[in-house]
Amino acid sequence: MPTDTNTSYKVSQSNTTHGQDGEHHLARGQRSSMRLWHNEQPNPDKPESTHEYETLGYVISGRVDLIIDGQPINLQSGDSYFVPAGTPHTFRVTETLTAVEVNTPGTDK
Repeated sequence: MPTDTNTSYKVSQSNTTHGQDGEHHLARGQRSSMRLWHNEQPNPDKPESTHEYETLGYVISGRVDLIIDGQPINLQSGDSYFVPAGTPHTFRVTETLTAVEVNTPGTDK
């Protein structure tokens, strides 16, 4: 497969960017992107949102209530989750959270 001179096979911590909601944008591929939620503090419910991308996630530490299409899902360390594209969702961090997510197609959100 040909390589693009703009392709980055490694993203060092010092080169990550941060989003408006506190997420750390990590590696980005041709079809997906990865982000990290690091030490997210407990919070009240965030406003419900819907995105054009799907999200696969894994809880590294902490606890979060993910509400997908009105259905509450309690997540803790070791749990993984899926939010389909176009599905209304929100979350409530109940114990300081660190989680990693992959979005497809990739996004800077």
